[in-house]
Amino acid sequence: MAAGPEPGRRVRPLGRVEPLRVPTTTGRGGAQAKPRLADRPSLLLSVHRGVLGIELDAPFPLGPITVDDLALALPNVRFPVDLSGGVTRFRHRRGILRRLSITAEPTELSTFVAPRLRGVLGEGTPEIAIYPGTAGALVGMRLGDAALAFEVVIAPGERDVRLLPERARGVGLGAPPHVVAMRALFAACRPTGRVAGSAVVIPDAVASIVRDLLPAAGARAPAVSGARWEALEIEPGRLSLSIAENAAPPALPAEAIRALELAELAAEGDRVALAGDLDEARRHYLTALERAPRHPEISLRLAWIDVVAGERAEGALSTLVDAMPAVDAGMLGGELLAAVGDAEGAIAAFSRAAHAEPFGPLAALVWMRVAQLATEDLGVRLDALDQAVSRAPLLDNARWARLSARLDVGDAQGARADAENLEAAARGPEARHRIWTRAADAFLARGYVAEAGSLFERALRYAPDSAEAIAGLAMSLRAAGQGKRALDLLARASALATRAGRTVPSVELELARGLVEVAGDRPAAVARVRAVPPGVPESAEARMLEGRWRAELGDLAGASVALARLREAIELLQPVDPDRAAALAAMLVEAAEIEEMGRGDLRAAQRHLGVALRLRPRDRAIGAAFRRVAGEASRLVPPPPSPEELSTQTVSVAPVMSPPVDEVTSDESPSEEEDEVLVERLTDKLRANPDDHAVAMALAGALARLGRDLDLLALLSARIEEGGEAVRRELQPLRIEVLERLAAHARSEGRASEAELYEMMAASDG
Repeated sequence: MAAGPEPGRRVRPLGRVEPLRVPTTTGRGGAQAKPRLADRPSLLLSVHRGVLGIELDAPFPLGPITVDDLALALPNVRFPVDLSGGVTRFRHRRGILRRLSITAEPTELSTFVAPRLRGVLGEGTPEIAIYPGTAGALVGMRLGDAALAFEVVIAPGERDVRLLPERARGVGLGAPPHVVAMRALFAACRPTGRVAGSAVVIPDAVASIVRDLLPAAGARAPAVSGARWEALEIEPGRLSLSIAENAAPPALPAEAIRALELAELAAEGDRVALAGDLDEARRHYLTALERAPRHPEISLRLAWIDVVAGERAEGALSTLVDAMPAVDAGMLGGELLAAVGDAEGAIAAFSRAAHAEPFGPLAALVWMRVAQLATEDLGVRLDALDQAVSRAPLLDNARWARLSARLDVGDAQGARADAENLEAAARGPEARHRIWTRAADAFLARGYVAEAGSLFERALRYAPDSAEAIAGLAMSLRAAGQGKRALDLLARASALATRAGRTVPSVELELARGLVEVAGDRPAAVARVRAVPPGVPESAEARMLEGRWRAELGDLAGASVALARLREAIELLQPVDPDRAAALAAMLVEAAEIEEMGRGDLRAAQRHLGVALRLRPRDRAIGAAFRRVAGEASRLVPPPPSPEELSTQTVSVAPVMSPPVDEVTSDESPSEEEDEVLVERLTDKLRANPDDHAVAMALAGALARLGRDLDLLALLSARIEEGGEAVRRELQPLRIEVLERLAAHARSEGRASEAELYEMMAASDG
């Protein structure tokens, strides 16, 4: 059939390429299954202004976007023409693109880019949220305690599309937020996008779209040389871009123009920062600030580098306040003010940032930062946590933090409500069991004994054979005065763990305490704590209890062995938490008392107190006990030789530390044997007259020649403790020399913790 066209006529359905049809199937009961959607575009012929063309019949999804409209002209086809073959007859002719319109919905974009962003914030796939913005889109990401938000300015060129990240901010990132935002944007646009300075460019996006769409429909891609993008259209819930044939360059909004100017200024710094060289990026940002002084965005990027580098808070704050007040600098201002000790200013900066932040999870994490800073004001802390929960109701960390804060102010009912919300959000019995066990532990730690027992029972609903939950219930009952029932439950918890082929250290410790407190059975309690293996957090407490109970049973040798293992376990732990360090130091002080009072072993007591002093170097009580024990240990030497032994030796000594003149019998240097004898004689004299400073100095010289630095340290420490200011000035340099020698010797033998103790003592003396 040949026909002439009518102006503006669209030919329907003649020439239409029908969507792929899938035969319907019948399900159970005769119901028809839902047919599968078409998996390729549908095209039709059209006539416009006397020119035959091909158009997209219905919107078609293409990756994260939807092609709403596409039209191409076939100018070389002259009428009259046979249209009986439809699109199939003309699909191999090369047309000219006349119209193209695409849209992107934030939900579809989020679903598409989420797997691509795996690894940007951590090991997992982050939570993604995308919203339409003033000149593009707002992007938010969260994974655990890390969150990032930034704006993407969409600046279309002739056929390219430029994406520029701006105003990046975040917490828990470990890198400047702008760098992480660039990584995220590049990962989302791969493999099409390429980095160009500060932007990610999708080159010739028009050609890419038609090359993907039309061949899928069996048609040839058209020429696009005359096509240009028009300005971005932003509507609620969607972003749209269209092309116009032979149109002028798109009119960009002010936000896009500013973003392009910033991208040009910061291009080199952003490029180097994305490559990982932050020091070089810093140099480029400084150069950019010389060209554009006090530029707020460049100042933020520069200051973030100093924050990430660490120990540059003052310099970063100086850079920042040149461009804006610190309290107006959002999360960066809060971090810097907190780093320099201005907690009140940091709270103000974080609060402003959280109020202004559109991405809820990031705002919640910032409110949690406010709560961490407001340690002294429980009202501010609770209000901040309320804000965090309201901005991100499904953020577990915020709920747990508010639960703890509510318990601190006595709001047990509110804390239980938070636990119930956490349970409602959890999936599966294991997760719900963990929630109630953790909540019960929090209640029990703050003295809510009855409530804790109820929560442990609720945890046992989901895991009736949980040794940890049974032990928690037992501790609650014991705190409530039901010791015998608690002991039965602890025995059951231990049996369940043993049946499962494992040991639960906390259960064994609590059962051991119950055996002592309720049954008075110390031997059985010792057997329980001995089951706690080394290398776990409870091992130190287990060794302490073993040593205490062995000493009470009269097994002083066994107690000494257990306390030595306690010291070794603590040396391996190296705690950072000051409360934990204080608790471990208290154990060592008790161990020293047992060694000193029970066995009279001052050397062992001195070693325990030395490790305790390393944990708590400013604790005056521990320092005084260490000096007292060291002084007493210096006076404990072997008995002097008998007269028969002395008669067989020729004594000729020349001490190096001002010995009494009656002790010098020769100008020759004494031998090692002679020094040993001299040490014994001088020690005996010093016992008879502890105030004889000359004898003490002679003894120090002999100990130095023999290399008995530990004995020399004890002697010097005792003399400094008992003497006046003049003695301290005289002996302090000698004590420092001895400590340095001991530190060097310990380090050469691989005893790093012991070397650190001596070095710390030498530094405090200096």
